[in-house]
Amino acid sequence: MTPTVPMIKVLGTVSLVCGILIVGSNITTLARIRQNQEIIMQESVANLLPGMKKQVIYGVEPSGDLKILPGVEGENVKRMFAGYDGSGKFIGVVIEASDRGYADMISGMYSYIPEKKIVSGFQVVDMRETPGLGNRIGTDEKFAENFKALDATHPIKTVKHGTKANPWEIDAISGATISSRTVGRMLQKSVQEMSPIIDKNLDRIKRGN
Repeated sequence: MTPTVPMIKVLGTVSLVCGILIVGSNITTLARIRQNQEIIMQESVANLLPGMKKQVIYGVEPSGDLKILPGVEGENVKRMFAGYDGSGKFIGVVIEASDRGYADMISGMYSYIPEKKIVSGFQVVDMRETPGLGNRIGTDEKFAENFKALDATHPIKTVKHGTKANPWEIDAISGATISSRTVGRMLQKSVQEMSPIIDKNLDRIKRGN
């Protein structure tokens, strides 16, 4: 037996053991990761829909029909979170959206009030924008003011800082124009896609079934 054969056996054994450890670690931590993701999502929805006591998670079928999902993880479908107050009255929906920013993808969630056709809140979920500039879309209080009653009956767009003149416009953050425009673009795309689906299923969503 040449010296290389035992070495290959040792390396093979080490690789096998490492593979088993990696798979085992992934299996044992997956449940906790999913649980944490669900908690984060629930907290984000609650922040975007003040007064919410109950939520129903809907998956959007390719046909535009909805199906109730048991949690935030699972099937690879577009998701929508409907919120209700303590008496069961429908408050609004929270929708996920994403688009490419300056550095990478920006993922967010926004609340939408179908009866009023407005975006009532926006929250960044994940981003890798430039610290102190682009990442201010998630922390700047004045930027957040744009989303308290953003008119969705017109195409949503981001305008140069200080030039906002209409309720469907987003006042960009000075020095973070690209990231600000990404938010406007993702909201417009998402509202344009999701509002017809919400209108089609609104009676059912209000009932929460």
